[in-house]
Amino acid sequence: MANPFLFSVIGLDISDESFKYLRLDKHKDEQDVTFFGEEPLAKGIIDAGEIKDEVALGEALKRIQNFGGKKKLRDPYLILSLPEEKGFLRLIRTQRIPLGELRQALEFQLEEHIPFPPADLYFDYQVLDLAERSRPTMDVVVTAYPKATVESYMNAVQKAGFLPLVFELESQAIARAVVPRNTKGVFLVGDLGKTRTTFSIVSEGTVNFTSTVKVGGRDIDAILMNALQLTPEQAKEVKFGRGFDAMSEDIIKSLTPALVALKDEADRQIGFWERRYPERDPVSRVYLCGGDALLHGLPEFLAQELRIPVERARIWENIFNLEKQIPSITARETMRYATTFGLALRGGDIVSLNIV
Repeated sequence: MANPFLFSVIGLDISDESFKYLRLDKHKDEQDVTFFGEEPLAKGIIDAGEIKDEVALGEALKRIQNFGGKKKLRDPYLILSLPEEKGFLRLIRTQRIPLGELRQALEFQLEEHIPFPPADLYFDYQVLDLAERSRPTMDVVVTAYPKATVESYMNAVQKAGFLPLVFELESQAIARAVVPRNTKGVFLVGDLGKTRTTFSIVSEGTVNFTSTVKVGGRDIDAILMNALQLTPEQAKEVKFGRGFDAMSEDIIKSLTPALVALKDEADRQIGFWERRYPERDPVSRVYLCGGDALLHGLPEFLAQELRIPVERARIWENIFNLEKQIPSITARETMRYATTFGLALRGGDIVSLNIV
């Protein structure tokens, strides 16, 4: 993946409860994190991905401008993820036509796949099988968002003094950071958050489809706190420290529904891919990211159930040259910042500042 870092950008990941930010800069042919952080958002500013108060969000985002009280940013460019729950990712099989005619052809088909008039959507697409010209059909991944959603996020970040260059689906940004560069094949990426887990099928670096199960770190914390009478801090210590090794059979039994829900959704995604595309490579590996992917014993549990290798994402190794530097962000922290890393890496693919 080309990444010339023609200029620095901030990767910005906004959720209902907080926002994370991170900037990569290049120094003597090596890249490092210039700064990163997470800030809380007051309840009600964003609800289920919908901005309720653009002014309040803009004011909150101004905190990035004075990160750590050190200095005001000179480069106000950023790339931000849009909420997964507000977007549409569709894998469309269409007749093979000249690429110059594809956008117009997709516009006519959007209403068959997305419950919005095309005039009310911003959409982008990527052809998956450009090299397979002998087939009469072509597979296209389409990402679409309501214009109102995109423009609301654009207004908020502009109020904070930033210039947004790209808006991107969160799962695509994660794939860029998590799947090792120049790796061929098909992978399942699991992003374990506080309240939900999102699984994405990634083929040749492109997210083909996603699904979400409402099981996250807070569910696991609640089970541990109730079963062991722990405080939230103690539950996290058990979860990330000794994990399954410290749990009795009764506690593991209590966790089983949550863990099985994760396994079942992963298995469903893998099965769907193999039924839909029997001619393509099967899913060969699962990568886990997100802060709660650090649950001790989780990769081993999923690997045993899914019968394919499962590992935590190695974002450190994917991005940094560890033989020459020790990054300013720890390997554990990178798991929580997978989205922002992917967004910041996207900056290296931008060759101009022209914004439509």
